[in-house]
Amino acid sequence: MKIGSTRKDYKLKKKIKIKNNNPIDTFDYWYKNATKLVAEPNAFCLSTIKDKAPESRMMLLKDYGDNFTFFTNILSNKGIELMENMNCNMNFWWKEIHQQVRISGISKLIKTDITKKYFYSRPKGSQIAAYLSNQSKRIASYETLIKKYKKIIKKYDNKKVPYPKSWVGFCVEPLKIEFWQGAEFRLHQRVEFIKEGNKWKKKLLAP
Repeated sequence: MKIGSTRKDYKLKKKIKIKNNNPIDTFDYWYKNATKLVAEPNAFCLSTIKDKAPESRMMLLKDYGDNFTFFTNILSNKGIELMENMNCNMNFWWKEIHQQVRISGISKLIKTDITKKYFYSRPKGSQIAAYLSNQSKRIASYETLIKKYKKIIKKYDNKKVPYPKSWVGFCVEPLKIEFWQGAEFRLHQRVEFIKEGNKWKKKLLAP
């Protein structure tokens, strides 16, 4: 099936905005702008390595600053892969404003007390879903999972949901960040920052 007709042309002509020649400041500026115009600005594609091959899935960013934080089940495929190879990539695609941010770096576990605090800030239904789910593992049926969920949510109706030890947080220390802005005639603007020691080195890239 030929799908060339689905191509979209970008009409933006504005110059790419980089704040203070710093990728963290720039991400903050771009993200805050995205929150006004993008449906889910915190959604990103997380890529990990399994047996020297890439694996990708969509995730939600929960915090950012010098590092970028997300939470997951350490026994899930991505959790296992991150523990075996801490190198990963985060890709934010904000189609409504024709912008993309790619972050490559090293992930590491964050402190349990921070993870617990986030876990109990989630809706109770989400806490129970995390508590009962053996993420990425085979299940007999979706109906069986729902029955188990309803049983447990009734059990903990007026009780605190036990904290699942498999629930963890990762923060990614960025080593490379690329900012991409779509432009007319596919003359996209790209700015890449690479961390060298404690300093960021900037360079422009061809589209």
